[in-house]
Amino acid sequence: MASYKKLSGNSDQETSARRLNGALTYDKWRRDDLYHLAAQKGIKDRAKMSNEELVDALKRAH
Repeated sequence: MASYKKLSGNSDQETSARRLNGALTYDKWRRDDLYHLAAQKGIKDRAKMSNEELVDALKRAH
């Protein structure tokens, strides 16, 4: 669960991604991390989504 804790604050991954292109990249995140972030953002039907669908939903919600 250590990586999940990084989701709530500025992680090295988030900082690096913002430096590269000004936006978060979720492509390399684990499914459970994507799922928990989607829950925080209130994304519905997240349990039925694939990793790719979660990434797309999180990018739209951001």
